[in-house]
Amino acid sequence: MASIGEILRSARQNKKAALEDASRATKIKVDILEKLEADDYKGLGAPMYVKGFIKLYADHLGLNGRTIAEAYLESQGGLQRQGLRLETQATLMAERQNELRLPLGAVIAVVGGVSVLLLVWWGVRTWESHRMTPSKPVVLPHVNVEPVYRPKARIVAETLEPVTSAR
Repeated sequence: MASIGEILRSARQNKKAALEDASRATKIKVDILEKLEADDYKGLGAPMYVKGFIKLYADHLGLNGRTIAEAYLESQGGLQRQGLRLETQATLMAERQNELRLPLGAVIAVVGGVSVLLLVWWGVRTWESHRMTPSKPVVLPHVNVEPVYRPKARIVAETLEPVTSAR
């Protein structure tokens, strides 16, 4: 079975029309028509735009645009909702492959570099704090206070009235 791009290109060539003529008639840029005929759907926008381009171009060429647009969606695995947008299965798979590729060596280098920087920073801070400590021990001033608190009145359990002690 021929691809969608081959069907569009052969229909245009059978009509003996140039891409520029189709572009003027459909108001679709020439580079978009070239990508459609090459089955290169990357960079053409959302799948609904591509479906619209294919339908409009196929109708202009005298083909059944709806059938060819549906065949495009089927060839891409159908539409799926991705958040607020609709994407084809092929686009989602390509995005997932790109998302999961993290070079392990680069991740290890970044984590190692940050760790070394943190260790050096911590070492400099502790060295400076030790350097700035005084060489003599700190002497606290002598305060003349009693070390134990003794209340001036004590409460007798039977009467619950304060009794002053004779001192």
